[in-house]
Parts: sequence; structure tokens; C-alpha cells
Amino acid sequence: MAHSTSSDELLRSILDANETYAAAFAKADPALLKKLAKGQSPRIFWLGCSDSRVSAELATGVAPGSIFVHRNIAQCFHPGDLSASAALAYAVHVLKVESIIVCGHTGCGGVRAGMQAAVDGRDEPQEAPQPGSVADTISKWIKPVRFRSPAPPFPAVSFSPPLSPSLPARPQITHLADLQISTDSARSPLDDFSLAELTDTHVAETVFAVANSDIVKAAWAEGRELTVHGWVYHVETAKLRDLECGWKGSAFLGLPFLLSCSGSGVLTRPRRCVTVDERAPSLSRPVTSADAERVGDE
Repeated sequence: MAHSTSSDELLRSILDANETYAAAFAKADPALLKKLAKGQSPRIFWLGCSDSRVSAELATGVAPGSIFVHRNIAQCFHPGDLSASAALAYAVHVLKVESIIVCGHTGCGGVRAGMQAAVDGRDEPQEAPQPGSVADTISKWIKPVRFRSPAPPFPAVSFSPPLSPSLPARPQITHLADLQISTDSARSPLDDFSLAELTDTHVAETVFAVANSDIVKAAWAEGRELTVHGWVYHVETAKLRDLECGWKGSAFLGLPFLLSCSGSGVLTRPRRCVTVDERAPSLSRPVTSADAERVGDE
């Protein structure tokens, strides 16, 4: 994509815009500027995607100092990710936030890349990317998304044993029939329908991972009124949607997310549902380093 301005011109325009912003801020709310200079006391920790279209402050309309933010590709929470763990620990135990929001978004390139790699890799083993390459780095990062991508026929959500005795069973992918899609020639396993379903599931699973972290469980052990929630930002409308898949202590707040439960323990979500007879076709396109480029795709 060609740009009409040079990099230097772009940076200059940003600095000029900051001058305008600073002057307007100082005129509109000088007291808030003085308050922010003394420190921060946000009530919310936001774990969101690095996507340039999704800004926590703009999406929520709150003032500076209201949200403590950590962002990465596809809003993942890896147990070994020191950066995310440090941000969460600081927010929970130093800033004493009251709520944690895991926020995904529609058209997420990271989720799409993980889904593409999962679908493509089923037909035949693919050569692993060169260690240290761009593809290798991104592939490792989106691994949780890739492993949540269901194999055709697309699965339902069911209960699995909790990762911790202090938490009840959580929603997890199993090979049944919920995230199925039409076999119509105009659609594929990677259409907006299945991407939206996987985005919701990934957010819910990340909410569980955060809730099951030692950092959050320690706060609950202290009697803290800390809640963890899952939201999705719709880029096309700029609106936020609460998935209602939250946790407060050992209590799951997300019954509306699960909606119904059969006697066998299989949970279904009628939203965007299709018939159980539909099956997704298997794709055979090889996985290449180009998958990494999808992370930035709309």
C-alpha cells in the first residue's frame, strides 16, 4: 500500500497534532492534568489486541488514567509471558484494579492466522518454519489460538475438568457439533462466521486463563472483589459486546454465554447456529511463512 506522505512528514504531523491535543486538554480539564501528574489510580486492567484499530480508551470513551492497558497479538495470555504477567501483577496487586477485561475484536488477524494454520495443517504435515524467523515467532505466539481451532466437523463447547481445584469446570472445545459452517461453495472454514465463533471462544478461554493465574487467585484469597470479564469490540460498528463469560472468585458469571446444557454436559450456543448435518470441507493449501502476514489482515 503506497502512502502519500513520507515517514518524516508523518511523524511531524503527529507531533503537531500532539501540540493541538495538549493545548485543548489543558484548557478543558487542567485539574485532571495535575491529578495525572501525581500518579494513576485506574480501576480497570485491559488485556487487548495490538491491532491498530482497537484503542481501549477510544472504544470506552474514558479519560486518561482510567484503564491500565496491556496489548499483544490476539490478546493471548501465556503462562510464561513475563510481560503480560508483570502487567497483570502490577495492575492487580499494586494498582488494586477492580476489574479485568479481556477484549478481542472482529476481523482479528491473529485469530485468523491461527485458524488458517490449524485448518491447513490437518491434511498433511508441513515443514516447520525456520527457528527465529518471523513465521516461527508468530506461529509460537498464536499457538493457543491454533489449538483452539476445531477440526471438521466443527465442535461444540463442553465442560472439562478445571485446571485448579479452586475453579469449577470451564468451557472447552470438544469434537461435537456447534462451530460448524455451511459447505456451500461460497463459504469456507475461514469465513466471518467461523472466525467470529473462534474469536468468542478464544476470548472466553483467555478469560479463564487469567482467572486461573496465581496472580488473580492470590487476590481472591485475600478477599478482593476482583472480577474478570470477556468482551469483543466490533470494528465495523465501534461497539463493544459483553460475552458474559466472566469470573468472580470461584464463581462463573457466564451462564448466558453457555445458554443451555444437555444431560450429557454438552453446552450449545444457538447464536449463529447451523444444522448439525453440515460439515466443513477440509482444505489442502500448504502452510507457509505467508501465514505470518495474516496477523495484520483485516
